[in-house]
Amino acid sequence: MRNIVIILFVLYIFSACTNQKVDSKKTEDGIVQLSAEQIILSGIKIGKIEKRKISETVECTGILDVDRKDRMTISPGINGFLNDFFLKEGDFVKAGKRIASLSHSDFITLQQQYLENKSKVRYFEQEFKRKGELTVENAASIKNLQKAQSDYWTAQYAYKSSKIQLEMLGVNIDILDKDEFVKYYYLTSPISGYIININGNKGKFIETKDIFCEIINPSTLTVNINILEKDFNKIKAGQKVEFYQPFDTSIKYLSKIENIGIIIDKTNKTLNTQCKIENADFKLHVGIEIQAIVYISEKETFVLPTSAVTTNDKSSFIFIKKENGFVKRQVNVGIEQNNFVEILTVTDEILNSEIVINGVYYLLSDSETNE
Repeated sequence: MRNIVIILFVLYIFSACTNQKVDSKKTEDGIVQLSAEQIILSGIKIGKIEKRKISETVECTGILDVDRKDRMTISPGINGFLNDFFLKEGDFVKAGKRIASLSHSDFITLQQQYLENKSKVRYFEQEFKRKGELTVENAASIKNLQKAQSDYWTAQYAYKSSKIQLEMLGVNIDILDKDEFVKYYYLTSPISGYIININGNKGKFIETKDIFCEIINPSTLTVNINILEKDFNKIKAGQKVEFYQPFDTSIKYLSKIENIGIIIDKTNKTLNTQCKIENADFKLHVGIEIQAIVYISEKETFVLPTSAVTTNDKSSFIFIKKENGFVKRQVNVGIEQNNFVEILTVTDEILNSEIVINGVYYLLSDSETNE
């Protein structure tokens, strides 16, 4: 008896599945008819066209950077051998703090010249005063006085020049004035920020033309986007820009166009545009390439979910619910954004009807099969 019950149950299931696969019908006026079971199985859902704010957009690429004033290149003011490092790459350094020390005989020679020039100033000053006193008593000594004055001024110029050079190198002049020499020249940071791109090791000889490292202050992160030539005339200051990192599309960041470049990259035919970030955090890193969307102009318009529209041979269609089924209607579409698409041809029928917003591909295949 139990086996008979099982067989009857299996036959019932098979019969139910067979009924669910009943073919759809298409009437002469193009209406696709489905059974209740088919509607459930195909996942068809009904909705209405609605009005939403939507924007024309421009897509572009870019890179994260910092303001020029917050990115400093550090090079030595005098040639020398790297003696020691006080910080490593990635460390935060405050403005004025030491990064590394260098040493070289030229640095010592420069201090020697300063002290010699200082001594000469004293000597020629005394000579100038002495010959000035002699000139009062002897008018024929004017020429000697002029020579003494010239020597004094020349010594002054040399002294001031060597003093300024040493001050630019960060040397404490008070130490030299005590006839003591400074052995090391120190590289210091002009701004507060993070050390990147260190180029050197202990004992390496670096010249004034060499870049030792860079300092960046990430508090002023900006987005530099590249606008294609065809979109130049659409871009204006103040437009909203949404961007994300290619490896993490789940997090979107907001910015606004601040400065529009005036020089076109002839190779890529792009215009560099700078954007100010509104919600920056330390998950963003300088130098990372980003994808960006510029919102050109916002308008309120009729839209449907993108799942409601199907495209076939460059034509777009939707399905409208009728009393006895569904009918296909061609539409013109516009901007697509945030899973919604703009409907440009809004007829009274579309405006006042229920529209299929999910399962349109099932209806499309059935309508084409029955044609």
